[in-house]
Amino acid sequence: MASKLIGIVGATGTGKSTSIKHLDSKETYIINVAKKELPFKGSEKLYNAENKNYKEVDDITEITRLLKTISEKAPHIKNVIIEDSNYMMAFRMADKAAEIGFAKFTILAKDMVDLFRETRKLRDDLKIFYFTHPETIEDSGEIIGYKMKTSGKMLDNQIVLEGLFTICLYTLVEEAKDGSTTYSFVTNRFKKFPAKSPDGMFKDVKIPNNLQTVVNTIDEYYI
Repeated sequence: MASKLIGIVGATGTGKSTSIKHLDSKETYIINVAKKELPFKGSEKLYNAENKNYKEVDDITEITRLLKTISEKAPHIKNVIIEDSNYMMAFRMADKAAEIGFAKFTILAKDMVDLFRETRKLRDDLKIFYFTHPETIEDSGEIIGYKMKTSGKMLDNQIVLEGLFTICLYTLVEEAKDGSTTYSFVTNRFKKFPAKSPDGMFKDVKIPNNLQTVVNTIDEYYI
């Protein structure tokens, strides 16, 4: 068996980062690509350089090396969060904005594929959560679906991110008539959300946005 790669897709404010708070910080490492604050109380005390479970880095190649290091030298880490991972591509393209031609898209696609390929080779008790934003798919001005956000159509022509994930959960925010709000993960295709997971892994299409629950469910499935 290989490490597990899990996509968590959702717009800002829909509960992606908040779901981290349920995890055991002693078993979790956060790679913060956008270098922004985590949105739950006490996060800075739980995740920091002193605790050796947090790093701010946006270079794709460096992230790949860091994942290998965690796999080989930090056996106590069971979960790695790549927070705001879509910015890996965005920042790379911003750095190369002055370059003309398609080569930069080909190189970026290769670096992303290499990242996911190397992730698959890590120890089998490691779960890599790839947090990213969604992009709408429209037809005649109407939203007909969603996909993982990339750096544009030129990159989409070379790589389909969803195809590299066995598990891909989407965030869902629902407001009740009484004014309460429910934050969930969608585990399989639901309305316009193309979520996916192995057959029978999750009993419900909608589950609480609790990453520890996701971790436990994955572990139980692969026993």
